[in-house]
Amino acid sequence: MQRRYRSSFLLAIALCVVACSNKKEIKAAKSSVYDIDFAIVYSAALQATRELYANLDDNPGAGQIKTSWHQVSYANNADDLGNQRTVAQGQGVAPNSTVSPGAAAAGMPTRLAYKRYFIRFDVSVAGGRPWRVKVIGHAAEWDPGNAMPTELRGMARPPWLDGRIEALQVAIYRKVKPYAVAAKEEVPETTKDPELPKTDPTSFKGVPAPAAKALAAVKDALAMRDTGALRAQLADDVVWSLGGDPGAETAMAMWQADPETLDAMSRAIAGGCGAAERRVMCPAGPAVAGVWQLIVEPRGDTWKVSSFVKAE
Repeated sequence: MQRRYRSSFLLAIALCVVACSNKKEIKAAKSSVYDIDFAIVYSAALQATRELYANLDDNPGAGQIKTSWHQVSYANNADDLGNQRTVAQGQGVAPNSTVSPGAAAAGMPTRLAYKRYFIRFDVSVAGGRPWRVKVIGHAAEWDPGNAMPTELRGMARPPWLDGRIEALQVAIYRKVKPYAVAAKEEVPETTKDPELPKTDPTSFKGVPAPAAKALAAVKDALAMRDTGALRAQLADDVVWSLGGDPGAETAMAMWQADPETLDAMSRAIAGGCGAAERRVMCPAGPAVAGVWQLIVEPRGDTWKVSSFVKAE
């Protein structure tokens, strides 16, 4: 608990520093490259990121740092999620009203029921000496009743995301500022959403074209961890457990709670798929004890994931 508060406190300081810093420093953080050994640049990026977002995975070999989703904390402004009156107004509750225990029992919204916002980052040290540090931010929102958050892209991209990206960029820049040099060419903008992966459905051989299209969509959704896109590819009665009741919402909730399951789904698709009796199985062939298998079947005019379980 103390670690979480410390991380939130450090993030608040970083955001304040960026807000108070001049535009020249922010521009320098975005356009600088670093003329020093890779290990020094990567270590600085890892340290700065971990100080603000403690939960992360790092891969020095690939020069990549990926944070987990962190809930966004606001402070003393119109978006303050800790201000019950502000949040209530945003949800349509009268400004002078309060939610009493009796009203809560009657179904009135409570503070815990309001939507939450989350953020995560992909940080990479790329190129060659001098090294570039790229920072890409992602935002998501969770609405009451949803099994999991939905990533915000395009027009839904929240205005507060860029400020948090700049906070991390400046934090990294300050740790390796002595080695910073201006890039000879313009550094590509790193605050925009990355291009979505596009799997060619024809890469799935020996399966019906509609099934191949569905598998391509599932593969892309898994690569981007786009839970909304993945949910759209599930049958409402999808089987997610040999002992549990079928259901897409429950399946998504359980898979989100254990991300390794989604990794297993990616591996199942990568293992090759085959068709048999109006269904497509990945990996192809009969189920094997202890092995995850994905099954796609027709549902009306489209194909949907009807099952993803580990055989016993």
